[in-house]
Amino acid sequence: MLKPYDLLDGVLNEIEKGLKEGVDENTLADKFAISSVHLRRLFKFAFGRPIGAYIRSRKLAASAEDLLLTGMNVLDIAMEYGLEYEQTYIRAFKREFGLTPGELRKTGQILKITPPLQLFDTNKLANGVFFGPEIVIVPQFHVVGKRHKMPFRYELTLPSYFVNQFMAEDKAHIPNAVNPDVLITISGDDGSNEDYCFFMPAVQVKTPDNVPRGYDCYTFPTSLCAKFRFIGSDDTEDLNMYIADRMFRAIDDFLNDENQKYIMEQKRITFDRFDTSKYGGHFKFWEWHSPVIIKTKSNAPGNPTGIIKTYQQEMPALRFIGKKHFEPANEFIFDKILAGFDKWRLNNTFDAIEKNTDKDLKKLYEGGNAYISLIRKINNELFEYWLGMFMPKGTAVPKGYEMMNFPKSRLGVCSVYDKRKTIIKYDSDCRKKLAEEGIQADAAAKWFFLRFNWHNFFEIDRYGKSILEYCYFF
Repeated sequence: MLKPYDLLDGVLNEIEKGLKEGVDENTLADKFAISSVHLRRLFKFAFGRPIGAYIRSRKLAASAEDLLLTGMNVLDIAMEYGLEYEQTYIRAFKREFGLTPGELRKTGQILKITPPLQLFDTNKLANGVFFGPEIVIVPQFHVVGKRHKMPFRYELTLPSYFVNQFMAEDKAHIPNAVNPDVLITISGDDGSNEDYCFFMPAVQVKTPDNVPRGYDCYTFPTSLCAKFRFIGSDDTEDLNMYIADRMFRAIDDFLNDENQKYIMEQKRITFDRFDTSKYGGHFKFWEWHSPVIIKTKSNAPGNPTGIIKTYQQEMPALRFIGKKHFEPANEFIFDKILAGFDKWRLNNTFDAIEKNTDKDLKKLYEGGNAYISLIRKINNELFEYWLGMFMPKGTAVPKGYEMMNFPKSRLGVCSVYDKRKTIIKYDSDCRKKLAEEGIQADAAAKWFFLRFNWHNFFEIDRYGKSILEYCYFF
C-alpha cells in the first residue's frame, strides 16, 4: 500500500492523464487498490472537495480550452470528455461557468477554472501528508472526558499515554457520544502555574448534562480558528509526538508571515479531532484547531523585538550533565543547537537527567529548571557545544552522558524576544549591550550558555515570538 503522500500525488496525476480517457473514482480505486468509499473519504479530507466534483471540474476546464483553441464541434468535445449527449455537456458547462459553450466561443469571456491540485514537499512527512493552515469558524460544542494536569515540557510525549488510557478504559463509559470514533482532545494553559498545562482526551456529546462521575465536561465556544490537517499511514507510530512537532513548525511559519491577517488568541485553548476508525485499514485522519483573532493596531506586539532585559545573577556551584558535540565554526552553529534541542525533546533525552534528582531545580537559582546549551569556540575552525541541564552538585551521571562541575559564579544575563528563526543570532549584540552596562564577560571564561526556559521559549506567543536568555560568566 502506498504512503498517503504518494497515493494522493498518484491520484492527482492519474486524473490529469485520464481526463479524456474516462477517469473516475472507480478506475482510480482499482488502480491504487483502495475501495472507492475510502478513496472518496481520503480525497475529501485532504482537499476539502469531493473527488467526483473535482474530476468533473477538471474535465470541463480542459474542454473549455479545446473550445477556444480548436474548431471541434460541441458534440465531439463532449464525447471526448466522456459525455455522450451534447445537452448533458452544455448543462454541466453552464452550471460550472455560467454560460454555454456556444456563448463562450461567441463572447470570448474570461473564465475562472478549477486548476490542477498539487502537493508540495512542505506537505510531505515520512508517513503522512500535512496541510494548513486554513481559517475556519468552529461552532460551539461540548465534550466529556478525563482532564489531566501536565508539565509543559512533556506536551509532546505525555498526551499519547493519556489518549491510550482513555481509549482503553474510559471512552466506553461516556453516554450519548455524537461520534464515538472521533477522539477530541482539549489542551491549553491551566491558569494555575506557568510550568503546567492541561490535556483532556474526550468525545463530543450533544449536551453537557449527565456527565458520569469521575469525568469532566468542557464547552468549546464558537471561535475563529486556524486549522491544520494530517493524514497518516495506519502504521504511523508516536503520532502525537512527531506530527505535533511538525505542526508547531507550521504554526511558526504561519505567525512569522508578515502578510497574514491573523494572530493567535493570547490564552488559547486548542483542540484536536482524531478519527480513530481505520478507513480501509490504511489511514488515520487528524485535525488541529487553534483560536485566532484578526490582527489590528490595538493588539500589535507590546514588546519590541530584540533585547528586552539585561541583569546580573548569582549562580551556585552546580554540575552540568549532558552530551557534547563538535561542529565547524560557521554561522549555522546556533541552528544546529536548536535542531539538537528539538531532537532531544522528541526523544525524551532530558528525562534521564531530570529523574536523577528529586529537588525543585527552580529553587537552586532563577532558571534552574531550564534546558541549557553550553558553547565555546575551540579555534577559528571548530565549536564545541553541550546540550543538557544544570543539576545540584554530586548528582549521579546517567549512562551515556557526561558532566562538568562549575564553581559558584556571577552571570550577566541578556533576555532576547524574537522569532525562532532569528532569536539565536544575538550573541554579539548581547555581549555589546552587557559591556555598555559595565558587565564585561570574563576573558578567561571559555564557556557561555543559552538558557531555554520551557514556558518562555518553547511556548511561542500569539505573535510567533519567544524569549531566550544568553548567559555569560563575568
